[in-house]
Amino acid sequence: MDNQIPAIVEDLYPYFVMSPDPARWPDYLQDDPIKGHGLYAFYQGLRLGLQIAAAGLETV
Repeated sequence: MDNQIPAIVEDLYPYFVMSPDPARWPDYLQDDPIKGHGLYAFYQGLRLGLQIAAAGLETV
């Protein structure tokens, strides 16, 4: 498996992954900042991917 992260991902990362903010996490993850932030970042990435996919379908 390739461990290289494309440069575009590194360029876009600070625009889409915010600093950890416990106010965005579910109550049950308030004591687990790594999982709380990871889950929130994954959710936001999934939403972004779906929005990009939907925008692509509009042009087909």
